[in-house]
Amino acid sequence: MFQRIVVGYDDSPGARKALRIALELAAAHKSALTVVAVEEHRPLYRPVIGEIEEERSVEEETSRRWLAAATATAAERGIAIEAEIRAGHPAHELAIAATHHEADLLVLGRSGHSAIWGRFIGATAEKAARHADCSVLIAQDGHAPK
Repeated sequence: MFQRIVVGYDDSPGARKALRIALELAAAHKSALTVVAVEEHRPLYRPVIGEIEEERSVEEETSRRWLAAATATAAERGIAIEAEIRAGHPAHELAIAATHHEADLLVLGRSGHSAIWGRFIGATAEKAARHADCSVLIAQDGHAPK
């Protein structure tokens, strides 16, 4: 049913659940699985060039750690994954990654902000789901926002 699956990963509880679901689906359907981490650098003040580069370096190292953890989790289950880092707005980049990889399914986790905050800014998972060209599965982390 699903030949290509893309999962967004940021090592949050929701992302870890999304990865587990994506791994189960990939095993069941013998799907290609791509795990995507998105670096999002939005300075709150007018930074100098050195500060931008330092922040990007920190974000890239964090993304690499996340993807190493996802790769190790997949390897424990005997599943090979492709891992990639993208830079930009997470919802936008995840939808683009799904299109780029011709995904049949985009799997995302949902956790974090309160319901009020989520309605105000819109959660990444909901925004990505609105823009994806494929089916989207949003995994709950078990802790519904209040």
